[in-house]
Amino acid sequence: MTLMVRQLEPGATGLPIEIYAFTNTVVWLEYESIQSDIFDHIMAIIGEFDLRIHQTPTGYDVRSGLGSAGQAAS
Repeated sequence: MTLMVRQLEPGATGLPIEIYAFTNTVVWLEYESIQSDIFDHIMAIIGEFDLRIHQTPTGYDVRSGLGSAGQAAS
């Protein structure tokens, strides 16, 4: 089936990519499994290309991190 990966405009946090993958199934659980396999493979091999995966933390992440650090210090 068709698989397409394209680069989006680079930003301050890196180079975003879009992944388009088409399957021959409409069964949701099978689709989710295929999607999971694709991302597992990307995450496993990305270091071979000297790349890193980046996800910008949200305010929730920061509050959670500060909250647990504050509790540990108390």
